[in-house]
Amino acid sequence: MCGIAGIADFSQHPVDRDVLNRMQSAIAHRGPDGAGIYTDTNVGLVHTRLSILDLSESAHQPMLDKQADTCISYNGEIYNFQDIRKTLKDAGVEIQSTGDTEVLLKACSHFGVEETLQMLNGMFAFAFWDAKKRELWLARDRTGIKPLYYTLHENRLLFASEIKALLPFTGTAQPDLPVLYEILNGGTSWEPYTFFAGIYALNPGHYLRIKVDNPDLDQKEYFSLFGLIDEARFNEYKNASMDDVAAQFRELMTESVRIHSISDAPLATLASGGIDSSLISSLAANYCPGLSLYHADIIGEQSEKQYAQAMADYLNCPLVTAAMTPDQYTAQLVNTTWSHEAPSAYHPNDVPFQLVAKRAHEDGIKVLLTGEGADELFIGYGLASKQIIRNKLKYMVSEDTPLLGKGVSILKKLSPAEFSRSITEPLATRGVAEQWMRRAEDAYSFVTGRVEREALVDASGYMKAHLNSLLQRNDRMGMMHALESRIPFLENNIVRFAANLPLKFKHPATLLKMLGGNPLTRNKTVVRKSAQGLVPDAIIKRKKMGFPVTPERYLRLDQEFYKDGFLEQTLGIRHDGMQQLLDGLDQETRWNLFSTELFGKLFFTGDSKDALAGTICSLAQPDQAQG
Repeated sequence: MCGIAGIADFSQHPVDRDVLNRMQSAIAHRGPDGAGIYTDTNVGLVHTRLSILDLSESAHQPMLDKQADTCISYNGEIYNFQDIRKTLKDAGVEIQSTGDTEVLLKACSHFGVEETLQMLNGMFAFAFWDAKKRELWLARDRTGIKPLYYTLHENRLLFASEIKALLPFTGTAQPDLPVLYEILNGGTSWEPYTFFAGIYALNPGHYLRIKVDNPDLDQKEYFSLFGLIDEARFNEYKNASMDDVAAQFRELMTESVRIHSISDAPLATLASGGIDSSLISSLAANYCPGLSLYHADIIGEQSEKQYAQAMADYLNCPLVTAAMTPDQYTAQLVNTTWSHEAPSAYHPNDVPFQLVAKRAHEDGIKVLLTGEGADELFIGYGLASKQIIRNKLKYMVSEDTPLLGKGVSILKKLSPAEFSRSITEPLATRGVAEQWMRRAEDAYSFVTGRVEREALVDASGYMKAHLNSLLQRNDRMGMMHALESRIPFLENNIVRFAANLPLKFKHPATLLKMLGGNPLTRNKTVVRKSAQGLVPDAIIKRKKMGFPVTPERYLRLDQEFYKDGFLEQTLGIRHDGMQQLLDGLDQETRWNLFSTELFGKLFFTGDSKDALAGTICSLAQPDQAQG
């Protein structure tokens, strides 16, 4: 993992090298092992290097292909680079280095970017410059594991791995109000929009081709999740047994972890104590002698350390714990918000993730395998599980069944927020959510059962909004300490497998079974089945906890924090009105406002990080030392 940035100046002026240097400095934390700048008149590419594959100078970037007159600045890992390397050599293309960067560069030069993108199995964001054609290509991986942002300002296109590298060159930063309203309403940002007006994320599975002399920008989707969905494959799985499907998934997961474990730098796993990271740790132990498991233990919350320790003992591997105390939460909140470039409303667990990344970095680890993606692919979230129950009950209203009364009593147990929220409520900015969900409905239109069809459609929504926000958290919190997060569940073949899997392998319980017990222990069923013999039964059977952090345990969400601040100015609310608003809000919404206010003070109203850190510490709960 590295950092990339660059400029294309459409006015044909030579790029300002001082601007490139400043962009490089803004993302220096992403790549402490090296840095480079390439310029070609009105185009400039920047790179900061975190050495993971081929640690030699031959993998220095930006990397040039002198024969083709091309150059690349690349962030990520191509897991099938050895196969592509062989294809290139068979075509007579010489490869000098041992890593994946030269393979990607030469493939783009020889096959073209569009054809190369179809070959890649990995996580990546890259800028590829073709000097002969005067074309700059920006591309991002299929599921958006690697970040890439861009903006147009004063006849220049600027791009970078992080938004803070763009902000000094885009005029006065302004919040994107529809995105801001979305987060305040309990949602999250839907890419390509960000919290910064005029700054966009390149969508996952897309490329942007820029003809710098015209100028002309052409953005296209080269991969769609919905393009993977195949009725014949779905029906084939539907007729298969759980044992057969679990065996196939285990084989796919084993191969994914194998290729994700390829590294010339020290690698470990992040062990939450849940089923997903435990399965990855168990499989990785076969490929990584001396593997260590890293765990974030959140003091004062429901600790999962006993499960992480059980997994480590099961594998006879050491467990390294980074404990998050309440005072650490308050001390680190400003830094993590600055690094995340977004409010921590949706992910209040930024701080413990950052702390475990810091501990791993101090131990010399450069790569962590993590379990993100499984919940989105296999319906692992509580809200998604409860949505299935609600759908089943909804279709029973007109039926004469003795279960209806019992079903109504279960609905009463769901909190008002859970009962009213679905993946498209509130609808996200500018129709992105609606368009995504319509595509999902079209892709799964062949599924005959209404409950199954709606569950699969809803689950696909998590692959867009929720997963993107998780991946952004992993990237930023890891890169605060030059640590790469790899996501084995998002390997190409596993995503294809999950997209075509019937509901019975993800959430197979019938309504009778669900009403008779806790449905959350029956989700991700194929994952749990495949983990048998690899993971202790206690972990396989336990409920998901989801990295629990309760900010109000640590902070007084005082209304004085808002006085003459970001939200009062942006929303036009008087201070007494803000106090009345806060008095009527539940804990989750109060945290949404607080974290958004902190984010706004950092990026839009000019408050200093040091001053804000002092303010946050002054708001610590009096009993925080006792957790």
